[in-house]
Amino acid sequence: MSDQRHDARYQARGVSAGKAEVHAAIDRQDAGLFPGAFCKVVADELTGSAEHCIVLHADGAGTKSALAYLAWKEGFPLATWRGIAQDSLVMNLDDCACVGALGPYLVSNTIGRNARRVPGEVIAQIVAGYQSVCDLLTTRGIRCVMTGGETADVGDLVRTAVVDSTIATRLRRDEVIDAARMVPGDVLVGFSSTGQAAWETTPNAGMGSNGLTGARHDLFGADYRAKYPETYAPETTSELVYCGPHRVGDPLPGDPAFTVGSAVLSPTRTYLPLIAALLAELPRSDIHGLIHCSGGGQSKIVKFGAAGNRYVKDASFAVPPLFAAIKEATGMGWAEMYGTYNMGWRLEAAVPAARAEACVRIAKGCGIEARIVGRIEGGAQGREVAVTTPDGVATYR
Repeated sequence: MSDQRHDARYQARGVSAGKAEVHAAIDRQDAGLFPGAFCKVVADELTGSAEHCIVLHADGAGTKSALAYLAWKEGFPLATWRGIAQDSLVMNLDDCACVGALGPYLVSNTIGRNARRVPGEVIAQIVAGYQSVCDLLTTRGIRCVMTGGETADVGDLVRTAVVDSTIATRLRRDEVIDAARMVPGDVLVGFSSTGQAAWETTPNAGMGSNGLTGARHDLFGADYRAKYPETYAPETTSELVYCGPHRVGDPLPGDPAFTVGSAVLSPTRTYLPLIAALLAELPRSDIHGLIHCSGGGQSKIVKFGAAGNRYVKDASFAVPPLFAAIKEATGMGWAEMYGTYNMGWRLEAAVPAARAEACVRIAKGCGIEARIVGRIEGGAQGREVAVTTPDGVATYR
């Protein structure tokens, strides 16, 4: 299947990795105090301090909650839902950490459910999942406070559950990591999304919370189409719904420690303790950029840095078994894979070459494999990313 055909399949399911229409809709909004930063940073209007700024961020677990619902119905434990809360929260926290914000964080959660299908015991697990992440980070010196939230019964709008969250934090303006500082000569250090970090209780297959609509339908089998019509949009062409070779309980090819379902549902790893360790040892001025490789996968970095930057990633991590299974199930080209999924590292740092060894060492102390995955060159028209894949170089602009 060509990348163009796969992209058409993705669009036909009502989703987009690039979200061009969304970006066009917000194009005229004020970019904040640091237009080149990984997420929007605004003036501290709460206290009026000219030395401080505010980061307010909203995100969620996306369609991963639909897979959690299906897996739960297929016999996965009720606690599976706790991971969905972690997905929602980490997608906010790690974005904020990429601008150097290390808390305290104030957390509000928003859950929309179809009460006929999602009972109170599920909501209790989701709320407990939020609290467990906050407790974990707080015990590691990164204060994270639940402030409440909203659970709405919106069955007319939501077929299973939507799990979103919003966080707010404050930091000094001179502490902001502004990805606009990424320059030719920097190296790119990637931090693995797989394995088991020091703060994790089980290994992680590396999925995160992006690309779930494609992964869910292309990995799992057609009998789910009839059994769980509430887990997909009825407007979607039936041939694009649960058209894969696996059941959620099948062993993951290449790593039988996981089932295919548990691999895709691996809760999104937070890199916050690692980022805190990096910032504790290295001068912030030497961390030119932190990139959370979420929507857009390994092409994400193309949105940041100076015009003319060419991000060359020619020493990627080995392809993790989960992503190999997705490729096998879809026939997707490597360029589309690397432009959709993190492919084994969901965080990368742009630093001077002299700081790379320290980054790798600090990550090792956190139980995370790290390596120099590439470098920044000049001479691009605009900005571009060149990723060496098993099938040659894929270029993104």
